Amino acid sequence: MNIYPLNSTQEDMLRESNMETMENGFLVTVKYELPEKIMTADEVAASCQKVLDTNHYTHVHLIRQDDGQLMISESTDMPNNVWRYKMTYKEWEARKSEFSRPFKLLEEPGVRLSVIETEHKTVICYSFCHIFFDGISIKLVCSSIDNAINGVPIEDQGDMAAIWNREEIASYGSDAYQLAKQIACEKFKGHKYTDICRQTDNPWGKTLRTFYLLDYNRMKHIRLNAGTLTEEQQQNMMTTICVAAYALALGQMAGTTDVVFMTTNHGRIDKRLRGNVMGCFLKSLSLRIDVNPEQSVAELIGQTRAVLFGTMRTLIYPWLHQMRDLQVPLEDQVGTEMNVSGANIYEYAHIYGVDYPSCHIEMPQSEQHLFLVVQMREEGLTFNVEGSDALYTQEQLETMARLSAEYALQLIGDQRKKLKDILIPG
Repeated sequence: MNIYPLNSTQEDMLRESNMETMENGFLVTVKYELPEKIMTADEVAASCQKVLDTNHYTHVHLIRQDDGQLMISESTDMPNNVWRYKMTYKEWEARKSEFSRPFKLLEEPGVRLSVIETEHKTVICYSFCHIFFDGISIKLVCSSIDNAINGVPIEDQGDMAAIWNREEIASYGSDAYQLAKQIACEKFKGHKYTDICRQTDNPWGKTLRTFYLLDYNRMKHIRLNAGTLTEEQQQNMMTTICVAAYALALGQMAGTTDVVFMTTNHGRIDKRLRGNVMGCFLKSLSLRIDVNPEQSVAELIGQTRAVLFGTMRTLIYPWLHQMRDLQVPLEDQVGTEMNVSGANIYEYAHIYGVDYPSCHIEMPQSEQHLFLVVQMREEGLTFNVEGSDALYTQEQLETMARLSAEYALQLIGDQRKKLKDILIPG
């Protein structure tokens, strides 16, 4: 299997590691709980192990070269086995945060699969190191396990991640790269990311999390009027609206009309995102949006759509290079962030015709700056916000979730209204 360099996004995530212990806290941990009558814990564990044995990328890890350079390896020389536990369900509930712990990048593969046997349920717990896995590839691992359980053949993807990393690195310095660099640097020179955090000398703290549900019943007008739109078009429209709503809420809470924050884009070559390929292809991108209250709703939405499409022109120019070329100090490189996620990203396990919803398990400690994810679920849009309590209060995060959701609803309404006429008390 291939040994290959990290792409720019992976290098950026690696900077947040403890370089002495090589531990990294960029991870996602989710769980599925299956009734014992569906499958025994042994059968579930065997299906999980089959996935690990079949797909080489589930063994992905870092190695250190003789010259000290860190490289990615997909070699199965690093074993990856399902972890087995047996405990009461009450004990599982008390201990589940232990399963969301940093990855030791030189000592273990970038995905952990654990099967926990309790008296009534079998729990599948996945942890993914974000250096190697993005939302789409997380879904792929989950789908592979679903397939193994349901008797569907599993395929090894080969070395696609290695090929795409090399292609990205080879593009640095190209004409397209230089043009994207010029556009990005002109737009963001001299600007810091907008934030609402409290001043602190220690960003590590307890993980705070909240969410606000925007029920579809309150959005019937858009869903009824969207009958001529495809599901993809409707989701793209809601993405634009939710990004604009977040910008409006962030600007209000930060007391500014010139808002700069981050988002991510799946940088895979194929527009369908190649859902059968594992690997980290998330691109961190900067957005700058004017939320001047004198503009109309239509103007804000149009501006946001243009900004989002404009990021595609700079996709070839990595965020880490932007920070370097703009000479942004390390302490100013932490940005507030928002993303819109489809309902199909690590949301459900599909087993024997039944959908079992996933649940995130958060790390107990965090240094996360303001991070909002909008998820499209059956019941509506959920505005999920998290951050470290060393940086934010619970009230701040709850306000951000509420304002973002309510502004999304307002932006669906009368497009002629001025933003100042739809402002909501903080």
